[in-house]
Amino acid sequence: MKRRQTIAWFIAMCLCALWYINVNIRQQIPGLDKPSDFFHYHRAAQQVLAGHTPYDGPDFNYPPLIAFLLAPLGFVTYVKARWIWFAVSHACLLTSAWIMWRTLGRNRSAGLCVAFVWAAGGAAGENLSLGQAGPLLVLALAVAYTPRSLAAGISAGIGAALKFIPGVVSIAFALRRDWRAVGGIMVMAVSLVLIPWAVVRYRLEGSSVPSRVDYWTGTPALLNWSLPAVVLRALDPPQGGTSLPYNWEYGNYLPNLHLTPSQQMASVGTTVVIFGAGILALLLVCRGQLDREQLPWALAGLISLSLAASPVCWSHYQVMQYPGLAFLLHRSTKWRSVACVLVCGALLYEVPVAILTAYYKQHGGWTAISPATLYVWTSVTPLACLSLFGIALRQIRHG
Repeated sequence: MKRRQTIAWFIAMCLCALWYINVNIRQQIPGLDKPSDFFHYHRAAQQVLAGHTPYDGPDFNYPPLIAFLLAPLGFVTYVKARWIWFAVSHACLLTSAWIMWRTLGRNRSAGLCVAFVWAAGGAAGENLSLGQAGPLLVLALAVAYTPRSLAAGISAGIGAALKFIPGVVSIAFALRRDWRAVGGIMVMAVSLVLIPWAVVRYRLEGSSVPSRVDYWTGTPALLNWSLPAVVLRALDPPQGGTSLPYNWEYGNYLPNLHLTPSQQMASVGTTVVIFGAGILALLLVCRGQLDREQLPWALAGLISLSLAASPVCWSHYQVMQYPGLAFLLHRSTKWRSVACVLVCGALLYEVPVAILTAYYKQHGGWTAISPATLYVWTSVTPLACLSLFGIALRQIRHG
């Protein structure tokens, strides 16, 4: 019996490895010499090396840390830098998988859960295709699950300086009364945001802030999968015919985005209400304090909550769920719980991407032929995020 289990486990791991190689390596290599989001990172790095701020163009609206981290890649051509970044991204993904395997117990079930999520999650492939920083954030969040408080805090702080969202885990560490982790998060996040910005402001030529920041209040673009985006799409419905509202189709590019003040308020208000209600629910469930066993559940739940509530949550942001999904899958002790996690995990990326891609190909582009299809499949992901948050709350309540 044990031999059969070993053989089955080995086959499953091999299938996951082949899946990962196919989706995240073989399918991505042909596009590495093509334009991507990484172009803006690379251009920002070259700007820094030339003594200019990364905000001289309209397309870079991130915290400045990423431009300084990638400055060495500014010495080489875009294609060479893209290949190096591709290799670094895989190193981050594989290192984070190894860390989660060790954290979850170093056993076969932990290895299989991690391998399955990393292979089947889907969002890693989009990050690699776009050249985005998601793999770095996965590594930062994976370290946050380790029992070493200071290292967990420092890692989460680095993630927060890169993309803000990982900083939400500081709430879980504060409820755990783990002040070393909280201190590490605060020191690293503040330092790695303010120091690069000070260099941009006082040492480099050009603008010290992005050309526009209203983008941070949200966008109804079709690949923005958050509850504020759902609200914005509801406030700007198709008006008949086959044309989609302008911001639905082109709102993913900052110069094209135009929201009214009332739309911005609706988006930010949705974020405040959803995130505030989620934090209140967490406080009520844990009675203001988390123990050691409850902490990782809170970490997984808070990332899901923040992605659902964030004004901007592009489809590739779901890669940040990988450590939490692996933990939830490994810690689920009943088949019903496993099924719930798997269904929610599928709805985070793979299912809506498959259906929306088929819609796009069927109609030759984004059209309003079936608004219901677009409404439903751009809304299921934040609802799945809230479901995962609910699963985490349930486990925290039961201790």
